[in-house]
Amino acid sequence: MNLFLKISFIVLGVALSSFTQAQKVFVLNLDGAIYPSTAEYIENGLQKAADENAVCVVLKINTPGGLLKATRQIVGEIMESPIPVISFVTPSGAHAGSAGAFITLSANIAAMSPGSNIGASHPVLQDRIPDSVMNAKMTEDAAAFIRSIAEHRGKDTTLIMQMVTNSRSFSADQALENNIIDLKANNLNELFALIDGRTVQLSSDKEIVLHTASAEVETIEMGFKEKFLTFFSNPNLMYVLLVMGLMGLFFEFSNPGGLVPGIIGVICLILAGFGMSVLPIDYTGLALILVAIILFVLEIKVQSYALLSLGGVICLFLGSIFLIDETPSIDVLQISWSVLITSVIVTSAFFILLVYFGIKAQYTKQKTGTEALVGLRGIAMENLSPKGRVRVNGEFWNAIAEDGDIAAETEIEVVAVVHFKLTVKRVPLLTK
Repeated sequence: MNLFLKISFIVLGVALSSFTQAQKVFVLNLDGAIYPSTAEYIENGLQKAADENAVCVVLKINTPGGLLKATRQIVGEIMESPIPVISFVTPSGAHAGSAGAFITLSANIAAMSPGSNIGASHPVLQDRIPDSVMNAKMTEDAAAFIRSIAEHRGKDTTLIMQMVTNSRSFSADQALENNIIDLKANNLNELFALIDGRTVQLSSDKEIVLHTASAEVETIEMGFKEKFLTFFSNPNLMYVLLVMGLMGLFFEFSNPGGLVPGIIGVICLILAGFGMSVLPIDYTGLALILVAIILFVLEIKVQSYALLSLGGVICLFLGSIFLIDETPSIDVLQISWSVLITSVIVTSAFFILLVYFGIKAQYTKQKTGTEALVGLRGIAMENLSPKGRVRVNGEFWNAIAEDGDIAAETEIEVVAVVHFKLTVKRVPLLTK
């Protein structure tokens, strides 16, 4: 008898535990542009909810849209989810713009708060204006995608397709009246009350009755990695970090041993690299930016009177335009023209002033008597065989070795100055 009671209590405890565990609703927040890190966050959240046998997942949406590749991944995860997913465009004033509309409509139940809107999903190319053929292809592809979602969820395909073909947008009331969404709710509590007792059908054809009236709510926040990648996925931030990194390296190469500019430059480039790993990067644009780096460094080595710097600025500008790949997206994933032009102007001004003061310093030195350089000692910045660059009195000069080749880092002495070029000799080592 005691054994029977013990077994009964164990079975009852397991049943109650399962019941309690099933009364949990997970909430995910899609707030901001849609990046690959956003897709990873939603995928991980859905997996956690499935592992814990949650009642459902509520995806709160407030987004201008984002990359269609990441959007397709999210839509696929939602439509194949083993537990119900409820999309909720909230709070008032929020919108499910562009790619956000695809995600909203893909859920088992779509809801919106009063004052929110959905739509304007016509695809665009980042940074470039598509021709009529490419525009037609993109539009047809996006229209077919959203139509398939609407058909699967039993929505009004005609109006929903107009979000793509005509960039139409709908308020919460309009969306509800025209069978674009299922519910309108002011907040989560009202939403839970409205969906309580509803039956939803999963992709496996399994039907589940939602019990959300008294469910425990748990919000799943983005992890550090996802937040980090999302933050540095901003194209404008990525671009500014890239430019700062290049300038930091330029300072380091022009004044070796300073360390601080080089360290800051490397850190900026690494952070920009995180953004590049997430965003669709066009390698032609990246190659042009790398050419710009090479030209800026060569400006230090070769006295071109700003021609190399000018070429570097042009390459930087063109590389910036082509840096983001031609991926169907929205304006939020473009490098802002104001940021791009400001960065190019600042970079151009920096190098022009740098070259100007460098030339001015050398002419000033000549006018006040280059004889003052004769007898001064400096360091060979590179191998003189017999020509190369030296640093004398804190300034860089083109030089020629008087008595054969001189190795880099060797102490030298100026013996003559002819047409802004130094003639130098090796300083003999002291012997005991």
